[in-house]
Amino acid sequence: SLPENVTWLSPEGEFQKWNGTVWVKDTEAEKLFRIREAEETKNSLMQVASEHIAPLQDAADLEIATEEEASLLEAWKKYRVLLNRVDTSLSPDIEWPSQP
Repeated sequence: SLPENVTWLSPEGEFQKWNGTVWVKDTEAEKLFRIREAEETKNSLMQVASEHIAPLQDAADLEIATEEEASLLEAWKKYRVLLNRVDTSLSPDIEWPSQP
């Protein structure tokens, strides 16, 4: 016979924990994983937005921005603000803003 803390049963799927008798879904672990995943996505998208904004902002600061650049700058800034407002604790039910 097996020791009490050992089982031949395999967990089905991710985020499973042994409750002493059977494998059960660890919803808290899954939620924390989804939140961390969303935070990584948010940080990555914020970086992308900042990379788009920087040269457009330079053009605006130097008063040499074209109409298209000024429009793009405003769109990327709005996107970055909306992105910053994303509540990652709602993951996976997040509506990400659309990139310009």
